[in-house]
Amino acid sequence: MTSRDAPLRFLSQLATSSVDAWKTLGETAYPGELTIATDNSVYRFRSGVFVSRAKKPARFFDAPKAMRGLALIGFLHEDDAEDLWTLSAAWRPGSHAVLWRVGGTDAASFVLTSPTASFALDEPEPKPDPDFNPWSMRRSPSHSGVLVMNAPRRTARPPSFRMPLPPSMTRLHPAASVPSER
Repeated sequence: MTSRDAPLRFLSQLATSSVDAWKTLGETAYPGELTIATDNSVYRFRSGVFVSRAKKPARFFDAPKAMRGLALIGFLHEDDAEDLWTLSAAWRPGSHAVLWRVGGTDAASFVLTSPTASFALDEPEPKPDPDFNPWSMRRSPSHSGVLVMNAPRRTARPPSFRMPLPPSMTRLHPAASVPSER
């Protein structure tokens, strides 16, 4: 094996103890739509799973059969000073994206991109809580952590707007005193 195979050997050794963690990594570390660009290609992922790729300068995306189902497990960075490889879920400019055939532990189960130039993650909007009621005020615990039990629950309501009553039509208003002539 050559020195170019060193990262693949490192990943296959790491796979024996990390397979279970890598299976769930995509949904937690890379939720939503993810785009990674290198000097030669742009890769798209959904929840850490490969969706498509566009080779530059072409502007269309394809999904090669050999890449379907690959999972993004992190970014591989070489520390030149110590000749060590580091695999991290955090992106660093110049690191290699590591794509993994789920369940594989040999070097052929991994694909490394060329050094990455950009990383963009569009996280999905959180799903609304079906039990959420914006009009009910829930007390949050105090800073001391003590909750007051049996406290009356306050219900917030939308603001009410009351129109002022019209002036009375039956009220008698004293007439202005008119000087009488004698």
